[in-house]
Amino acid sequence: MSDALPITVPEFAGFFESLKQRALAFPHCADCGRFHWYPMKACPHCRSHAISWRRVDGAGTIYSWTTVRHAFDPAYQDRLPYIVALVEFPDAPGVRLVANVAAAPDTLAIGMTVKPRFGGAEDDGTTVTFVPTVSG
Repeated sequence: MSDALPITVPEFAGFFESLKQRALAFPHCADCGRFHWYPMKACPHCRSHAISWRRVDGAGTIYSWTTVRHAFDPAYQDRLPYIVALVEFPDAPGVRLVANVAAAPDTLAIGMTVKPRFGGAEDDGTTVTFVPTVSG
């Protein structure tokens, strides 16, 4: 089964297109120079419509996380438990992306650095999971 969701909201197209290119991109306003997340037709900071998708490095830090132990959809029952986190990006201030983290819960910490692991052909390349970076 694929985790990929159909693109039904045009505002998200840039995000999924960047994932297919194995990159992360977020809405960026040309007028006020700020990033935002959740994609919108107008900048939530200045209401400008001069929005484009700007790529970011991809490395981020865990702002918060939780372990999901109840399948809210039967299709996810065999994946329990799994980690969902809010990931912040130093080169996209203000963005916090809700994403899965592939790691054991006892290895995670607030502020931990993570990097993206992009989906493959089985999901049309439109998914991203984060993994802890290896320091050393």
